[in-house]
Amino acid sequence: LEALLQFLREDTDPPIPVSAIGIGTIHKRDVTKISIMNEKGHPEYATILAFDVPIEKEAREHAAEMGVRIMTAEIIYHLFDQFTRFMDELTAKRREEASQTAVFPSVIRILPQHVFNQKDPIIVGVEVVEGILKVGTPLCVPKLGGLHVGKVTSIEMNGKEQNTARKGQSVAIKIVNEGNPNITYGRQFDSSHDLFSTLTRASIDALKMNFKDALENEDWRLVVKLKKVFNIL
Repeated sequence: LEALLQFLREDTDPPIPVSAIGIGTIHKRDVTKISIMNEKGHPEYATILAFDVPIEKEAREHAAEMGVRIMTAEIIYHLFDQFTRFMDELTAKRREEASQTAVFPSVIRILPQHVFNQKDPIIVGVEVVEGILKVGTPLCVPKLGGLHVGKVTSIEMNGKEQNTARKGQSVAIKIVNEGNPNITYGRQFDSSHDLFSTLTRASIDALKMNFKDALENEDWRLVVKLKKVFNIL
């Protein structure tokens, strides 16, 4: 029991909250008690870890009805592995869902000698001045009233496509603007205008909840900076 508690409270990041502990058979009342985590909006914690103890048939049936997981093992490290795998899969699923909303912070500078296509799709060489540029990032020019340039649909470096470019890297990007396909480099904007990731309150919240460990301290400082640029409270 001590080893299990240490694993949950100290060896996992972030720590896993424990609502109750006990020794012996798992009963229906135990399932009822933990099912409240579903009502509180934390279904991942509606979980019972049963190490080498019997589980009543009624408890198993009630768990299936209440959406409570009962993980069992006769070797404690197998129980660790089950729960860790479950949390990893849950995190991956949530990140995939949040990726439609989350926007990573970045400021990029167009390299005027590397403009390959001026009209939709705009294809230009850029340098990532700050932050992280990812495929799917919406770009705008704050100095031009927040002009929406388009969304990054591909990133290429040294002839190879990649999903991400970090500060200091020079890459070629393709930008598509579905709402305004007539936007043209050299007409509405040019290399004198830095391009910014378009952040919103919802995108920042999605970052905090699902991608906190994917950003470094300087990236979070950029988030704070861009909040002021976009007047986000």
